[in-house]
Amino acid sequence: MNTHTVPFLVTPERYMDPRGSIGILQDHQIPFKILRTFWLYHVPENTRRGGHAHRTSKQLLICLEGTIEAQLEDIKGRFHQFRLDSRQQGLYLPPLCWGYYTFHQNAKALCLASDHFDETDYIRNYEEFEKLKDAIKEG
Repeated sequence: MNTHTVPFLVTPERYMDPRGSIGILQDHQIPFKILRTFWLYHVPENTRRGGHAHRTSKQLLICLEGTIEAQLEDIKGRFHQFRLDSRQQGLYLPPLCWGYYTFHQNAKALCLASDHFDETDYIRNYEEFEKLKDAIKEG
């Protein structure tokens, strides 16, 4: 069972030769089973995406091109910042982690998710996220 509660970087294996490069993520490097994959592209410069958390879904965000700045807050109120500017790093996003992602330099991203899309998994209101944080502090 996955017990990761804070975001962290994952480093894919990388192989290069004169024909090009390949990045590989194996199942032991991803702390969940992948049930959904989606990608983001044609995001206008300096656009901030996110503004939500997930109740149960776990994700791995990989910046394939450009730069993505991630500002995150976990359920314990700790803040985390990451700069994704290499195909050789993925950002693990645990459940109950509020995030904003700013896209720069024609950034393109691939996201691997532990669950199929379910709108009820999303926490889109920061006040609701704050209430969950307070409940965990009290519990």
